[in-house]
Order: sequence, then structure tokens, then C-alpha cells
Amino acid sequence: MRKVSAVISKAGSDSGRVYLVVGTDARGYALCVDGRRHKLAAPKSKNVRHLKLTGREVELPVTDSGIASAIARLDIPS
Repeated sequence: MRKVSAVISKAGSDSGRVYLVVGTDARGYALCVDGRRHKLAAPKSKNVRHLKLTGREVELPVTDSGIASAIARLDIPS
């Protein structure tokens, strides 16, 4: 498993939502997942300027439910 960063969205309709960044796309945008609305199969593309680093890293779970659980365990206030 690999470590991924936890971030908080600063802009858009998902402002305040916690995501895990699983990579970047060709434009340099962060690919974000939360295990519920945005799953590993279809990550959300976010401009990195619209993300706030939390300074927390977690092992990337293999399943979407594992991702949602990992985010809930972080207990990051939005």
C-alpha cells in the first residue's frame, strides 16, 4: 500500500469536504476520492489551488468503503 495525502476542498460546491489525493491528471489537477461520492474508479479532478493540505497521510485502502472509513478516522474538522 502507498501513502496518500488528506486534503480539504477550499472552493466549489464541495467546499469543506475531506478527500484523499490518489494522483494527478495530464493537466496537473489532483485526483481526489472520498469513497462515497467520488470513488477510485471515477476520482474528482480538483485544481490544486482549491485544496488545503491537512499535513496528514494515510495508507491508501484498496476499497471505496475502506477509503470512507479512513477519512472518518482522521477526524478532521471541516
